[in-house]
Amino acid sequence: MRSPIQIVFAVLHALVLREFLGRFTKRRMGAFWTLLEPFLHVFVLTLFFTYLRGRQVAGMEYPVYLITGLVPFLLYRNISSRLMDSISSNRGLFAYKQIKPMDTFVARMIVELVLMSLVYALLLFVFGWVGFDVSVHRPLEWAVVLLFGLTFAFSLGIVFAVITNALPDTRFFIKMLFMPLYFISGVVYPPSRLPEQYIEIFLWNPFLHLSELTRTFIFEHYVPVRGISFNYVVESTIILTFSALALYRVRRQKLLAI
Repeated sequence: MRSPIQIVFAVLHALVLREFLGRFTKRRMGAFWTLLEPFLHVFVLTLFFTYLRGRQVAGMEYPVYLITGLVPFLLYRNISSRLMDSISSNRGLFAYKQIKPMDTFVARMIVELVLMSLVYALLLFVFGWVGFDVSVHRPLEWAVVLLFGLTFAFSLGIVFAVITNALPDTRFFIKMLFMPLYFISGVVYPPSRLPEQYIEIFLWNPFLHLSELTRTFIFEHYVPVRGISFNYVVESTIILTFSALALYRVRRQKLLAI
């Protein structure tokens, strides 16, 4: 007889392997595109903004500035969108009583975290090799911010999964939501260059706070835009996490429907 903990770990192990195989064998370019997408983002945006504004932004080399905001944002985006599709992709597995929707959520988050960590490490290695300074000034605080970002994205993915399970037509609009977030979250250029009259509105966006705090703890002399708050990230994450878990508990039987 296996304990409940052993069953949970066995389920997660099987689901993680299934996700990896699905990502790398379902599409011929699956593994290659996972590595290529961030490099294309960095290459195209670096060429574009270097041509328009020069090599430096906010007192630092633009490629380094870009990857410190881009890779975490892609991680958060991928976790939220992958969790949103996990119910429909794994619905047949719910016939096994050991497998719950939450297991598929956790498995997909693990897969995305592993893949993007490898991509981030590879980017930092390449940038360090060509001579850029890729050191982290305050690694402990940087890791804490990333942890809250992961928790926020995981909770957001649960909310999206429940919504799209009840209203499948909303899936397209939710995915389109990340396009404007890409530009108003401080990923591509400093938020200080956003129209001043709109900054107060943009500060409601937790991803903007996450991007600015991440760069604050990486770069020694980086000054975030006025209004950035770590407390806001903590409060938003706690509220969203409790809301997501409550919504999941209310709708868990609907999610299990085969």
